[in-house]
Amino acid sequence: MGVKKRIIEGPEIKISEPIGRFEIVRKVVSTFIDFEKDKKGKGIEFRYPVENLSIGDKLYIHRPGIKWNFDFKVEVFPRFGLQDGKHEQIALILRKIKRTNKEEFSKLWNMICQLYHCSNNDVDLLLRMNRISISNPKPDILLKVIKWLFIMEDIVYWHYEGRAFLYNFFLYVISERNTKQLSDILSQFKKRKAKPEKIKKLLEELGINWELP
Repeated sequence: MGVKKRIIEGPEIKISEPIGRFEIVRKVVSTFIDFEKDKKGKGIEFRYPVENLSIGDKLYIHRPGIKWNFDFKVEVFPRFGLQDGKHEQIALILRKIKRTNKEEFSKLWNMICQLYHCSNNDVDLLLRMNRISISNPKPDILLKVIKWLFIMEDIVYWHYEGRAFLYNFFLYVISERNTKQLSDILSQFKKRKAKPEKIKKLLEELGINWELP
């Protein structure tokens, strides 16, 4: 008989102030340590609220993640409009927005860049400053999920490689003109065979530099 799963909800982790990647990781991991230190055991999992969403839900992160260290999963449900929230699915959503509404996409991508560089970590503030007129998915949900995917990558890959790979993968997918090549890369990405060096080379062929956080 398997171990019965027990999920414990932790305190809200709020990252909205203009702090850098290392300070964000320290704050998130310290919350995990402080809350979980006396609650570990077989079958115990944790979820933490991290964002309020415009649809009335909260965005949660869930531990343990895949690697069973300090990593986590971002909980994405079908009602969010992001399918399963996989990296390649979100990349294709960004590509579709760019192809159908370049003006709104330009504002959206500017906000993604600010989240990537941690120059502004407050999605609600970004959207108050410059409203984005897209309805599916809702801009705040898309941006908040991407924000926490960046944070998750920082925790899994400490020296910025994960954050950089995810951002530049998005950049490649929205920029690639050869649909056959894009399809091949997405297939490799799903199988975890598309490495940073490959994406960097493809960006160079498009005349785009690999951008560090």
